Amino acid sequence: MNLKRVSPLLEKKSETIKLDLAPEPWNIIKCVETGIVFLENPPGYEALNEDFAWEKTYETEVKKRKTAEPLRYKISSLLKEFRLKVLKRNKVKELAKRQILSIKNPEQIQLLDVGCADGKALEIIISELPKRYHNKCVPNGIEISAALANEAQQKAKRGTWIHNNAVDGMLEFQDDYFDLVILSSFLEHEIEPLKLLKNTYGKLKSNGKVIIKVPNFDSWNRHLRKEKWCGFRHPDHVNYFTPATLKATAVKSGFSKFEMKLSDKQPLSDSMYAVLSK
Repeated sequence: MNLKRVSPLLEKKSETIKLDLAPEPWNIIKCVETGIVFLENPPGYEALNEDFAWEKTYETEVKKRKTAEPLRYKISSLLKEFRLKVLKRNKVKELAKRQILSIKNPEQIQLLDVGCADGKALEIIISELPKRYHNKCVPNGIEISAALANEAQQKAKRGTWIHNNAVDGMLEFQDDYFDLVILSSFLEHEIEPLKLLKNTYGKLKSNGKVIIKVPNFDSWNRHLRKEKWCGFRHPDHVNYFTPATLKATAVKSGFSKFEMKLSDKQPLSDSMYAVLSK
């Protein structure tokens, strides 16, 4: 059963404009008061758990793009591989390592990956830190996909790995627990982004950080490509943030510090990054 969402930033009904950016039956709309763009009628958490699990929709999206624009897809894939393997550019990973290394005299560092998939991402980050951090860093994860959460739980040698939606899964941890929370390519999937960030705030230590990566709805490529933009994933992308609406969501969630440099929101990139703190 599909939901009927109100503005995720106001959390109440507001005046909206329908944007012609999604195929039927999906409705992408814009809140006039706040400017936030969102999917009005996404499937509920149960459907996201099974029918629209990430590992299924990702394969479908790849096949669709390969078929529709094979040359463009090939060029895009080669550029991505070049950035990751040759240039070794992974901004979330670099931001995470920088934040971990800035923690002074830690006895233990609790890390959380929201939407952790099979749980590998945090272990890779930890492995690239100086050896003195390897035992101090404890990876944890939340994953809504039953198959991926089970895989993470089976492979994990330490930490807590939870199968749940992110909003409720966050509440399974104690308050003031995490030094670093990573929301990489996740907040665009979350039906209740404001509630998730509020719950995250409560689980973060006073000097803790939250790293966010989301598609940039304000990018030049989105304006150029329109409904063919790579940031659209129907129906599992349910929020489309600009730098302004992402900051507004973070501030309303209680975060007093929102760090987003010019390089984190460059219009030539389809992604944008931010670091939040109390």
